[in-house]
Amino acid sequence: MQTDTRPAETPAPNERPMSETTATLLVVVTSILMGSVPVFARELTDAGLSAVSVSFYRNLLGAVVLFRLLRFDGARRSATLWALGAGCGMGLGWTAYVRAVEVVPVSTAGVIYMSYPLFAIVLAWALFRETPSRRAMISGMIVLLASIVAMGPELGGETDVLVVAFAAPLSFGFAVAVLTERLASLRPIERVAPIAFGSTVGLLPIMATQPFDASIPSSLSTWVLALGIALFTAIGPQWMYSSAAPRVGSARAAVAGSVELPMMFLVGYLWFDEVL
Repeated sequence: MQTDTRPAETPAPNERPMSETTATLLVVVTSILMGSVPVFARELTDAGLSAVSVSFYRNLLGAVVLFRLLRFDGARRSATLWALGAGCGMGLGWTAYVRAVEVVPVSTAGVIYMSYPLFAIVLAWALFRETPSRRAMISGMIVLLASIVAMGPELGGETDVLVVAFAAPLSFGFAVAVLTERLASLRPIERVAPIAFGSTVGLLPIMATQPFDASIPSSLSTWVLALGIALFTAIGPQWMYSSAAPRVGSARAAVAGSVELPMMFLVGYLWFDEVL
């Protein structure tokens, strides 16, 4: 078995202890909140914003509020750079997911997105030498197979969108691997800051090339929705997840997070009248 020869991360100071049970429950709560993303995403795109803009505003509040918590001193520099990279990837991944939610049922986009546990497990092994258990690999393969099967009925006319949608689980899987393996030297709120900042800055070049109407909310209600997606699906859940995920590791965090999928099915059924 290979071992990671990189220096161990220095634990963040003054971080309160948390049991694995509590951490797992926090991951579950976070996933339930994240499952509400399609509600905000559809409403915002229907209001005229592009998928890029929805992803941008989702993380803008966190980037502005937490900017001063970016840490580049000593051992925390490496952790912050890893988190910035994960944030840039997540910005693009969320854009692909929002675009998918625009054109296919929430359940289909959700199943594709929820293949992220396999990506998290594989990337944690490839990048950080965290050897996955057989059970975790089998679970991840089952979810990936389900996502491919779910694409079948939707392939007509939207093949490119659905294939690109896999950028979401890939980017989130990378973020989970980084969060659980490389951010121990940062306090939970300090982990959120570079992820939000990276997500926002990474999308700025695309935002600059868009039409004005696709980039700026045109009404007060649209601004309220933009604030809602930032509070309830980004900065709040990200803080909880950043606190809990390192306590349980990438595999268990990914599996506990799979509760997000039934939440997406429920949202599709109750909010968009989709068939379960």
